[in-house]
Amino acid sequence: MCSCPSPDSSPRAHRRNSSKPLSLSPADTRATAVPPGPPSLGPVLLPLSGLLVAQFVSGLSATIVATSIPTIMHTLSGPASHATWLVAATILGNTASTPIWGRLADLFAPKRIVQIAIALFVLGSIGAGLSADTTQLLTARAVQGIGLGGLGASAAVVVAMLVSPRERGRVNSWLVSVQTTATILGPVVGGFIVQSTLGWRWCFFVAVPLAVASIVVLALTLRLAERPARASGRTDIAGAFLIATGVTAVLIAVTTLSDDDWSFTPVSALVGGYGVVAIIALVIVELRVTSPVIPLRLLAQRTGALCVTAAFTIGFTLFGGSVFVTQYLQLGLGIPPATAGLLLAPMAIGTVGASILAGRMISRTGLVKAVLVGGASLCLAGNIALALAPLAPLPLALVGTVLLSAGLGSTTQNLVLAGQTVAGANRVGSVSATVMFFFTLGGTVGLVLLGAVLAHSVSGLRASGASEQLAYSAGLPTVFALSGVSTLVALVALVFLRSIRLASAQG
Repeated sequence: MCSCPSPDSSPRAHRRNSSKPLSLSPADTRATAVPPGPPSLGPVLLPLSGLLVAQFVSGLSATIVATSIPTIMHTLSGPASHATWLVAATILGNTASTPIWGRLADLFAPKRIVQIAIALFVLGSIGAGLSADTTQLLTARAVQGIGLGGLGASAAVVVAMLVSPRERGRVNSWLVSVQTTATILGPVVGGFIVQSTLGWRWCFFVAVPLAVASIVVLALTLRLAERPARASGRTDIAGAFLIATGVTAVLIAVTTLSDDDWSFTPVSALVGGYGVVAIIALVIVELRVTSPVIPLRLLAQRTGALCVTAAFTIGFTLFGGSVFVTQYLQLGLGIPPATAGLLLAPMAIGTVGASILAGRMISRTGLVKAVLVGGASLCLAGNIALALAPLAPLPLALVGTVLLSAGLGSTTQNLVLAGQTVAGANRVGSVSATVMFFFTLGGTVGLVLLGAVLAHSVSGLRASGASEQLAYSAGLPTVFALSGVSTLVALVALVFLRSIRLASAQG
């Protein structure tokens, strides 16, 4: 989209547009010349294609390593415990860095921030592919995660500057669809690469040309209008440090729960204790500084608080389909891995279909609450079906998975959209990133805690004489029952959300 002003633009018109309550970011002034109604997305399709390619890379990199972990651990030197961290390192880097990236996107040009984030991901990918041992690989995976955190946060700001609030639901559905498709394709592509003559290192190298292509497309086509002057105040260095170290420390400590049979080692207890103290200090700092990384005062408002609560509690179900359902099918029902993968293919249909339908509904009506409540209801129904799976194991497992994926497709990006309505032009990045942060944090904590519950249940059943298949078949429904309770909390929070009508034009 060109940022050149139209002939009838004026500073007075710009000030009048930037003062509107739902103006989440300044618009290309040509948007004011279109007639009332949803504007065409044609002028922004090229720069959006760059974001779509980056989202595809993001989804692919999240799961492509799953099928190559045994081969990697056999090839590289390192303790067996590093196998879990090949996935967890990326999640930690993503989660801990997202709010910081969001604030950077508020303070500096979002175009540059998104390009830097993708470039950092490229460096991490190259480093992962060239790693000589698992320590180097874990470090590179963490760098990949930090880059992905920046991509998610800054992409939300770019979309907010390119597209009117009402049309963002439609664009967000494209992003979710592309990322979900790549996430599901990841294990398939990874398995093919590992079994081919290319070797496991190409699981990381394969993302590099796509990521570089997205940088080039954004450099050539993305044109964003200048934004109003940034808010004054010192850079929140203390807040950035506390959130990066505190959240990471807590997640590392919580991760040890699943390995230590509900108990912490002295070292993990010390790390977790620091994390708790750092998070308490973070709250104090963020309430005092003028330009916080996490805008707690904005999030204390009803809409912001409910969006954050829903993001965290729905996030608990984030890995339910991809991790726990897979274990249920393979270990609980004895289905071969290849067949289990095919049975989970409808997850993509559920996510993509629901996200596209949700985006169209928001674009047509301008209302987001009904979509969020409906999405949370689908997540709850999916968890209930999975918790009742022993009554009809395979049918209920498949139905529950589709419902769960459809619910996540309807809510993930639209929670960010709802949260943006409380943000001014200079805080849209921070608010968007904070909602994403709590969603990812909920997913990480949910994965670890529900995994610990599953491990504890399976161990107890095996100790009483049950077979592995029976132990998993009986233990996994408990996981989905707990996940359903968390989803119910999210549904209640969204029911109390105020009705939000999005503007149909930028400004």
